[in-house]
Amino acid sequence: KLVGRSSPRYCSQTVVSSFLFLFWLDEQESVQKRTFTKWINTHLAKRKPPMVVNDLFEDIKDGVILIALLEVLSGQKLPCEQGRKLKRIHGVANIGTALKFLEGRRIKLVNINSTDIADGRPSIVLGLVWTIILYFQIEELTSNLPQLQSLSSSTSSVDSVVSSETASPPSKRKVVTKVQGNAKKALLKWVQYTAAKQAGIEVKDFGRSWRSGVAFHSVIHAIRPELVDLERVKTRSNRENLEEAFTIAECELGIPRLLDPEDVDVDKPDEKSVMTYVAQFLKHYPDLHNTPNDAQEADLVGMSSYLKSLSKEDRLMLRDLKVWVEQFERDLIRTQIMETSLQEKYQSFKYYRIQYEVKRKQIELGIQSLRKDGKLSLDQALVKQAWDRITSRLFEWHLHLDKSLPAPLGTIGAWLYRAETSLRDEIIIQQAHEETANVIHRKLEQHKDVLKNIDGFKKTFQEIHRAQSVNGVPVPTEQLDDMAERFNFVASTAELHLLKMEFLELKYRLLSLLVFAESKLKSWIIKYGRRESVELLLQNYMSVIENNKFFEQYEVTYQILKKAADMYAKANGSPEEIESVARFMSDTTTQWRHLSVEVRSVKSMLEEVISNWDRYSSTVASLQAWLEDAEKMLNQAEHAKKDFFRHLPQWIQQHTTMNDAGNFLIETCDETISRDLKQQLLLLNGRWRELFMQVKQYARADEFDKTRKEYSDGVTMLSTFIDEARRKIRIPLEVSFLNVKMFVQEMEDIKQKVPVMESQYKMVTRTAQLVTKEIPQEEINEMLATMSGIKGQLNKVINESCPVVLYESQQLLPHLEELEKQITHFYESLEKINEIVSILDPEAQPADVFKQQHQDLVAYQENCKKAFSLIERNSQSITKLVSSSKVLQHFSLSVLQKKVIEIQAAFQNMVKKTGDWKKSVQANNRLMKKFEESRTELENVLQMAHCHLKERGNPEELLRKHTEFFSQLDQRVLNAFLKACDELTDILPEQEQHSLQEAVRKLHKQWKDLQSEAPYHLLRLKIELEKNKFLASMQECHAELARQQDLMSKESSEKIIREHKLFFGDKGPLQQCEKRLHLIKELCLKLPEWDPLKKTSENSQLGLSELKSHVANIYAKLMDHPDKWKVYKNRFSELESWISSRESHLKKIKHEATDTAKYKHSKTSIEEIRQEACKKGETLIWLKSRLAALSEVSSEDETKKQEDALSKLSNDFKSILTSLTEIEKTLGTVGDCVQYAEEVKGHLEELITNSKEAQEEVERILDVESLLQAQQLLRYHQQKTKRLHIKRQDMQQQMARGKQLQMEGGLSPTGQDDLWKLENTLENVQQSMDKQEDQLKVGITVNTWEQFERDKEIIVKYLSHASSALERILSFSSLESLSSELEKTKELSKQTVAMAIEAENLVKKSFAIQLGEKSKQNLQQQAKSVQDQLEKVEATTEEDIKTMERVKNKWNHFGKSFEALSTWITEKEKELDALEASSSSLELQINQIKVMIKEIDAKDDEIPNLEEAAQSFSQYLTSGESAHIKAKLTQIRRYWEELRDHTQHLEGAIKGKATVQQKFEENFTKFQEELSKYESELAELDTLCSSSAETYKVLQDLMDLSQVIEKMNQTLSTLSSGSRKITNKEKAIHDVLMLQQRHENVMRQAKDRQASLETHLAQWQRLEKELSTFLTWLESCEAAAKPIEQYVSADRVKLESELQLVQVKKEKLFFFLRCMILNKS
Repeated sequence: KLVGRSSPRYCSQTVVSSFLFLFWLDEQESVQKRTFTKWINTHLAKRKPPMVVNDLFEDIKDGVILIALLEVLSGQKLPCEQGRKLKRIHGVANIGTALKFLEGRRIKLVNINSTDIADGRPSIVLGLVWTIILYFQIEELTSNLPQLQSLSSSTSSVDSVVSSETASPPSKRKVVTKVQGNAKKALLKWVQYTAAKQAGIEVKDFGRSWRSGVAFHSVIHAIRPELVDLERVKTRSNRENLEEAFTIAECELGIPRLLDPEDVDVDKPDEKSVMTYVAQFLKHYPDLHNTPNDAQEADLVGMSSYLKSLSKEDRLMLRDLKVWVEQFERDLIRTQIMETSLQEKYQSFKYYRIQYEVKRKQIELGIQSLRKDGKLSLDQALVKQAWDRITSRLFEWHLHLDKSLPAPLGTIGAWLYRAETSLRDEIIIQQAHEETANVIHRKLEQHKDVLKNIDGFKKTFQEIHRAQSVNGVPVPTEQLDDMAERFNFVASTAELHLLKMEFLELKYRLLSLLVFAESKLKSWIIKYGRRESVELLLQNYMSVIENNKFFEQYEVTYQILKKAADMYAKANGSPEEIESVARFMSDTTTQWRHLSVEVRSVKSMLEEVISNWDRYSSTVASLQAWLEDAEKMLNQAEHAKKDFFRHLPQWIQQHTTMNDAGNFLIETCDETISRDLKQQLLLLNGRWRELFMQVKQYARADEFDKTRKEYSDGVTMLSTFIDEARRKIRIPLEVSFLNVKMFVQEMEDIKQKVPVMESQYKMVTRTAQLVTKEIPQEEINEMLATMSGIKGQLNKVINESCPVVLYESQQLLPHLEELEKQITHFYESLEKINEIVSILDPEAQPADVFKQQHQDLVAYQENCKKAFSLIERNSQSITKLVSSSKVLQHFSLSVLQKKVIEIQAAFQNMVKKTGDWKKSVQANNRLMKKFEESRTELENVLQMAHCHLKERGNPEELLRKHTEFFSQLDQRVLNAFLKACDELTDILPEQEQHSLQEAVRKLHKQWKDLQSEAPYHLLRLKIELEKNKFLASMQECHAELARQQDLMSKESSEKIIREHKLFFGDKGPLQQCEKRLHLIKELCLKLPEWDPLKKTSENSQLGLSELKSHVANIYAKLMDHPDKWKVYKNRFSELESWISSRESHLKKIKHEATDTAKYKHSKTSIEEIRQEACKKGETLIWLKSRLAALSEVSSEDETKKQEDALSKLSNDFKSILTSLTEIEKTLGTVGDCVQYAEEVKGHLEELITNSKEAQEEVERILDVESLLQAQQLLRYHQQKTKRLHIKRQDMQQQMARGKQLQMEGGLSPTGQDDLWKLENTLENVQQSMDKQEDQLKVGITVNTWEQFERDKEIIVKYLSHASSALERILSFSSLESLSSELEKTKELSKQTVAMAIEAENLVKKSFAIQLGEKSKQNLQQQAKSVQDQLEKVEATTEEDIKTMERVKNKWNHFGKSFEALSTWITEKEKELDALEASSSSLELQINQIKVMIKEIDAKDDEIPNLEEAAQSFSQYLTSGESAHIKAKLTQIRRYWEELRDHTQHLEGAIKGKATVQQKFEENFTKFQEELSKYESELAELDTLCSSSAETYKVLQDLMDLSQVIEKMNQTLSTLSSGSRKITNKEKAIHDVLMLQQRHENVMRQAKDRQASLETHLAQWQRLEKELSTFLTWLESCEAAAKPIEQYVSADRVKLESELQLVQVKKEKLFFFLRCMILNKS
């Protein structure tokens, strides 16, 4: 097997099979595409204006076609993005709208999304279109067929057929749910049932069964048998049958030709295409009964009777409802005008209201529309009208009853009605969201105004409801209860209703903002125009969005809406409503998120378009001007071109900017502007390209100069940095913290700049490398020397000088900082010491102040000593560091040493002053201070305790406060006081000790009394607290007893008893009283006998006993109250009397039940009794439940008695219900007979009416104005006639049934007479219908009219095509397009002549058609109008042909002249080039140029003649072609001017050669003289100077001279370039080179002398600096060596140390002198 499968033959078969399968798929796809395209076009033709699909896969991408199709099919308007050139995003949005609409119809879309449709994927597009066809055509049409339910199920046809007259819309029919699930099966069943059986063929599917074409013919035969000969069909070929079937369906039935014979006559026809075509026949298939044959006659009769029986039931139900409503209305009116009491009126109202509510659901179900257009039938409309009347009357009666109540209850009732109306008020959605929001806002304000008084009305009503009367006037209890329920409803729903209204108002305001933003966005996202129009759009955007703060407005509205939505959803609590609100908020947020991004991007887009317009306009203007100058400059000298084109890179950038801006505008602007921009860019880019190819070598000249400048700037920057760093490192500096810190900062700045300088050096090196490629070797050597010198100096600064100086300066900085801090601390402490010593007086100061100041003085003295020691140590360290450093020799220490000497003197002075003061200090009296403090503290505690004992107020608060205070009393306060007293006594004299002990004893006694009184004080507070709580509970009980006693006469005692038990139960206030009394007794036992609060428990016990006695008395009175049984006995009596009255009434009705004349009256009475029985059943249930409740608050005897009576009453009520059921069965039997008579009579009246209408329609067919109306009327008349035949057969069957009833004895004598009259009437109608059928002969006339319309449509289509072709503006883009258009116009002229003949025949046909006078005149006018239009087209065509021939001749002549002139200019340019390269004599060249100038002058008139010729036919050219011709003329004019300029340039070039030679020689001589002068000045400079200032002056003169010599480089470069342009250039170049070497020698000498002077200057500066340092040091030594008396200490040791210091300074002096001598030498 493996070998066989791998053989070549097997492989080739597999490939062929795969290829055939793919070919079949492609063929199937193409068939579907053609079919679906035709189907879409048939529907889009109905649109206004109509649309056409050419390529389905391409045209559907923008979604516009798709939305238009859905609008036609559904009749709904859908939002759509439209425009000439939509972007992909708009197309995806349109497709998304269409898919969302389909999903809203619950159409399942499998694997279909917006992007696939926008990409035009064939399989997805075809799948979507098939889904639309399936839903909107196949399923919709199959669901309209009543017999399909039976055809697609296994039940009998009679049981499953639904009458077409009573069929519901698709959304309500039961059949639809079965048919939609299998539309293909349903359609196939219909074909098999209606067509296939008649033709004797078998249709199994929608594929091969239709290939022969017989199935199509059988379907046509089922609709119109006269159109098809089935026997002949079976003998012909497939193609013939298919062609004829499609033609007949199109011409006779008006079914569009969606298929072609070659689409079906294949092995596997496409099923979807066939189904789409076959489904159209359903529209023309009237119903199941149109074409019955003998085999189907019996089945169809059964179906018809079943359908009629269903419709009769519906009509009878509606008539019964109408009768009931009218009777109800009469009874309602009669009861309203009766003079009865208010209570009886309200009872009557409730009775009618209950009947209304019972019947409400049935009537609302009956008046639902069953038609697709939503309209009601006549019976339904009558029932609805009557129902609305009684609804209004009931509401008005209810309002009248409420207003009839005594004031203020009547006012409350009227307000309650208005409030209920407000809550029931529905919101009418307007077309605009803003209008809807305004309507809601007005209603919200009205509702708030109505509901604002709800609290006042409610309070008043509650008082009335509690009293059951108004100012003593009793009010019906039931009416009050009803109003109470209504009040509860209004109160419970008012807040939610207002929240909902606020939410809806904000919702529609937000939606209005969204719709507004979307509409504005559509007007902004377009193809733009010129700059002015874009500015207008931007201004509009700014005024709408920015000025009005649209985003802020939306955000505020959204935040308010969000809060309102949360409040409404929280108050509503319904999960569905919460989900709906959340979904709306989520959808709105998502929509706004996308929309806001697009709206925000509009501004940047418009600004970008305007910016590109500005850039484009400016660059085009400047570039055009520069191109004109550049093209002229091409003929100039080389140096002039080089100088002119040195800025070429800038123009390259301009050119790039122009193209970028232009391409952007081409993409974003409309087609006309884009075309103009393309043409302009094309011309400019062509000129630029030609120019750039000739001058691109000059682009780098400017770049080289820039690079050289960068090199010189870099060298200057490096030199400046090195000089500045050297200066800062060597500058003299006085040592102090701030000076050194600033010096360190400068060194760090230099260090930070080092990486920058290194990178700068590298960059300068790279720049030098670039420059050396294009400069002479001498300059290269000089440049290398300069870079080498800079590198050495930079390394010295970076690696040697700066790091060492920075390091040693940083080492010095902490010592200086510490020294500065210690000096500051020293002087601060010294200042404090001086303050204390100067103001301190021991005798005048208090002891505590004196002691504190003494302590401060000691502390400050120690601080001074410490600071002084540190200052000396740090100063020595600093001196040592500076002296030992080699790089810090320029640092001076003189100022620092002076500061240290001053500090030594200040310290000696401070020591002397403080030593004298210490001897006078004495200690303070500590014991007296301690005693006073403890005494004061004890007295404060005792005073606070006495205040608490006398305090009065709330016992509970006082108890908490005093308990806390007394628990915190501490014995340690007393102990401290006693100890301080003992210590003080020891040091006091005896005469003072007695008074001290007396004060101590007094305070001690007060302390003991306080400790004994505190517990009793707290106990009294507890008793007062419990007593107050006990009395509060007692008062609450007495208040409740008083309330209950007051309510005994007003309310039910039953309710009061329950409240009594609840209040005085185990957990009530009475029980709390007993508990508190027990607690009071326990507390009183702890009090002493003499305390007046001891009797509190006895008084409380007496009060509680009286309260219990009162409670028992009230309870006994409530149990004996007689009002509990009042309501129960009243309702019991009412039910008992009703049972007795209805027993007699039922006996009478039972006797009259068999009388058909009294059937309606008996039925009405039984229904009333049944309704009353339902109500009385509720009464019986209430009595039972009420009895169970009363048994709990009544005696057993009374309860037993009432239970027996209620049991007997219940048995009587059951017997009434049994009798009622028997009578209803009897009335049902009699009702069938009555219903039959009415049904037959109604059908007969309907048959007579339809027969008369059919006769009137025959007369109207020929008087209609349009063919479509005539066709519709004719088709409608035929269908109606067939239905009349069916109805007549139904009537005959009903007559037969009536005879059967008569034979069975089921009809009364009166019914038999009615049956005989109906039979006679039916025979008369049948005779009239037979006569009517003979009069219908309008079919031929209508067919003739159809042929006239087809002929007219052909001519009109041609007129439309010809008019569109002739309406175009004569504007041609080329000579070839003009010739082509001329040929087309001539061909159109021939076709117009042929159509004129057809129009003449059409006029003749309009006179021959036999129609009404008005219709005939209309056709004649149409034919004449068509003929006149053809004549106009013929005249216009001839005029266009003449114009185009004239333009063509002028255009040919212009082209030939232009070509001849171009050729002449080219030849002359070649002659000039040859002359320029010629080596002939100058005289000969000048003569030749003069000849050429004369020839050029002779041709001056050629170009104006060409422009005049072009202007004569420019109005017939397109803007692009016109611009092209203008560009050609401009170009040839430019060539003309270039030719003239070229000749003039050559003439001046020869004269210029001598001028250049002379100028070179003058410059050479001048340069030689200047160089000799500078050589002598350099030799005269004296380099032996006696000071740094003199050396610096000589150096400056030398540097100035070097700069002047260096500037001569430019002149030397000019001489070098000029030497190459003169005639004897070899000698000139040699002389320039010699001069250049001489110049370089001078430059080298100047640099050598400059280096020498710089070294000399540095040495002088160093010597002068050291001398200055030495002199400073010498002065400090002299000052130190001079004897100062105040610093000489008497101490021997200190004197010796100072002597050593002088000797050290002497040694340093000798050292500096030796250094100075060495430096001088």
